[in-house]
Amino acid sequence: MNKCRENSNYNTAKEEADRIDKIIMNTLQCGQSFRVEAGAGSGKTYSLNKAIEWIQQNKWNEFSQKKQNVVCITYTNAAVDVILERLSKDSFIIPSTIHSFAWNAIKQYQSFLIDIIKSDPEFVSDEGDFSNLAEVAYTLGHRYMDNGVQYLYHDDVLKLFGILLDNKKFRRVFADKYPLILIDEYQDSYKPIIDRFIDYFISTGQGPQFGFFGDAWQTIYQSNKACGLIEHKNIEVIKKVSNFRSAPQIVKLLNDIRPELPQQSAIDDFDGDVTVITCDDYIGQRRIERNFKGELPSDELRERLNKVSDCIKSSTPAEEKLKVLMITHKVLAKQQGYEQLLSILDDGLRDKQDLFLMYFMNTVEPIFKALQSSDMKSLFDALGIKRYPISSKNEKKEWKKLQQCIKRDRMKRCIDVLKTVIYSKLIPVPPQILEYYQEYLTTPDLVYSNGVTIKDFLELEYSQFLSAIYFLYPEAEYSTEHGVKGEEYDNVIFVIGKGWNQYQFEVYAPMITGVIPIPRGKESSFERNRNLFYVCCSRAKKRLIFLVTIPMDSSFEKFFLDLVGEKNIYSYSQYLKKIEN
Repeated sequence: MNKCRENSNYNTAKEEADRIDKIIMNTLQCGQSFRVEAGAGSGKTYSLNKAIEWIQQNKWNEFSQKKQNVVCITYTNAAVDVILERLSKDSFIIPSTIHSFAWNAIKQYQSFLIDIIKSDPEFVSDEGDFSNLAEVAYTLGHRYMDNGVQYLYHDDVLKLFGILLDNKKFRRVFADKYPLILIDEYQDSYKPIIDRFIDYFISTGQGPQFGFFGDAWQTIYQSNKACGLIEHKNIEVIKKVSNFRSAPQIVKLLNDIRPELPQQSAIDDFDGDVTVITCDDYIGQRRIERNFKGELPSDELRERLNKVSDCIKSSTPAEEKLKVLMITHKVLAKQQGYEQLLSILDDGLRDKQDLFLMYFMNTVEPIFKALQSSDMKSLFDALGIKRYPISSKNEKKEWKKLQQCIKRDRMKRCIDVLKTVIYSKLIPVPPQILEYYQEYLTTPDLVYSNGVTIKDFLELEYSQFLSAIYFLYPEAEYSTEHGVKGEEYDNVIFVIGKGWNQYQFEVYAPMITGVIPIPRGKESSFERNRNLFYVCCSRAKKRLIFLVTIPMDSSFEKFFLDLVGEKNIYSYSQYLKKIEN
């Protein structure tokens, strides 16, 4: 019995993970810059937290006496909060997003920043008297001018930080202040900044020690200038090869996809299932539109997806979470009630780029939720402030009234919610939204997007925005394949279909395992498809179901035969019969 326990998947994976963590600590101690390449489910965050604990225990005297700080750059504010909870109030370790870190590093150089902005038209604000520029500030991430203050857009901060890094004197001060920089999710870091870190510090052997934690195969935000894989002879590579998320059968598939980073599953009580469901048994007319050529008709796709989802739910424990991953919103938008909004915003919805949608999602709805639950910390976070926003009875009444009005108007139109927010003067409203509101009042026939006027857009039912927001949240049952990075679910339906011409898994997936070669000039397209394919497969803990809704050619069929075996491949009708029996 003891021998059985000693040889368990978990113990084997845990011993290996502990060995890797010791290597990370030794590398920290010797001052060498390093990269922790952490495959999906390998416990990257655990290792990062262990590194932070080690630094707190072993570097306090050295760094505190010199008034130096260790920076841990993370991708989200939520991740910053998690790290903060583990630190003492007087800690010399500063967790921060890259934007906040960059701004704190450059904000004291006002005259330098003003000179850059005045000489570069790229930073010019759309409003305000540019000649009266007296100060540069960064608060909500919207670019505008007000009373001689130029407020920066998010990307402006990173560009200015890069320009200052080009200055030798700034680099010397910067390196003295920050002797050690840890970067979480390194692969999604802003490439121009990472390039400068490598050129000015790592390649010269001078300046800060860097610790990069992440996974190059989980780079899926290439449009945001993500750096992807970081390589340099002065960066030691440390690979984490345990997988504490996925069952053995799913890890086996991941290893077949990525043999250079083989993982050991830590799961003992469930072997896991990997199933492929094809739709080649459909004999009707398929879609012929450009981005949907060969796809099932919308109603047929919806029906098949619903039936497969129901089959999985009925045959698995009720407490298990199911996530359906799709490349496109269009079918689901009709199903979930935001079809009009999607038709107007198109890619702006999928990429979370629309000004109003993101304002409602990141500001209005979190504030409403915080007011509903009397959660002051969440209210602070949503408002982006540190002071208490309610300090008198009158203010309390005003916030209560706002809560009631938003609750009422959420049942009406977008414009009704917007009016309530603007007239309350309690919630900050981005200048661009205020401009659009004025245009709604004065020139309602102005086209907003896809030929739709600002009037028609703002008079959409607010429920459409709520449905889209719900879809974009991680806890929703459906998600785009881009929306689940970092997440994990018991059961995953990975829908392989049409809808976005940048992703053609039926073309590029066979290249992952070498069924067909990568054509010259298609390397970036292959990498984009490979990474998203890997991210989607690696979300599953227990069961991974591929639902292939487009016709399969011989190379795509061989790819799946090699990966999962013929016994795990079913047509849609065969799969339903199997579950029923």
